[in-house]
Amino acid sequence: MRIKRIFCQALQTLRVPVLLRRLRRRESIILMFHGLTDQQHYGLDNCQHKHLHVKRFDAFLNHLTKHFKVIALDELVRCLNAGVPPPPSSVVLTFDDGFLSNYVLGFPVLKKHGVPATIFLATEFVDENKPLWVDRVDYAFSRACRTKHELIRVKKRLKALPIEDLTVAVEDLERQLGFKLDLSNGASVPAIYHVMDWSHVREMQKSGLVSFGAHTHLHWILSRCPPDLVLSDVAKGKEIIERETGRPCTTFCYPNGGVADFSDETERIIRGIGFESTITTVGGSNAPGCSPFLLKRFGITSYLDLVQFDMLTSGIDRSQR
Repeated sequence: MRIKRIFCQALQTLRVPVLLRRLRRRESIILMFHGLTDQQHYGLDNCQHKHLHVKRFDAFLNHLTKHFKVIALDELVRCLNAGVPPPPSSVVLTFDDGFLSNYVLGFPVLKKHGVPATIFLATEFVDENKPLWVDRVDYAFSRACRTKHELIRVKKRLKALPIEDLTVAVEDLERQLGFKLDLSNGASVPAIYHVMDWSHVREMQKSGLVSFGAHTHLHWILSRCPPDLVLSDVAKGKEIIERETGRPCTTFCYPNGGVADFSDETERIIRGIGFESTITTVGGSNAPGCSPFLLKRFGITSYLDLVQFDMLTSGIDRSQR
């Protein structure tokens, strides 16, 4: 890792990222964030490093506004549908799930830099204050003082289960460990698990900087669901968002979002509901003329420092491919 960092710093000194940004300026990059934090996390609460420190988020946006054109996801989709090139060196910011930190910590930074973002809402999480099953597992393992290796192994097994077995398996695990995360905004619950409410959504939407897309209702991996459940779950999330925001919900983001987490069938169902774009977590940039469906993204975690972020966005190190 130290050798790689020295190598990356040498490339920066030689201004290689500047050259590559120019060569790749016709490609559009979509970045994926989840939550933000203003604390240091040393246990398993932030095991997947998906809650980025707000100071680093601010530094990343400062870098993007200097070297890229940050555009709204809706603008990118409009360009792709119209067959016209997106703005050169365009970057889209997205957040998954609907964590309260998007509002408390992220929204002020977006306003500071004047850049847009799209937040994909898992509506059971937002509408009912029910924690995501992955966060329930993180919380139980953290409170039981188990190891990161155990947690990663168990989550991998759970993600592979048929959907009808997942809920029971998570509940069994919580009983075995002796800890259960009931409500995301409970008084004793760490702040990184807290969820925004509809007043936060409407305030951000009113600003004109933040738009909202669908991320299912139950946050289940759709490729493991029968077609009737895919239809009902995605349609319910869309309906709730449209009811609460008063605006059409036309963008959809797959939970988990890897190549094994969607299929031709799930994509056919989602398009049929009326979505104009679908977003994955498959790593990569999006070339001019590509379809607005199954768009690629790069995940941003607290592992990345500013040097590594520069390498990723410039195209030097895109190992998520």
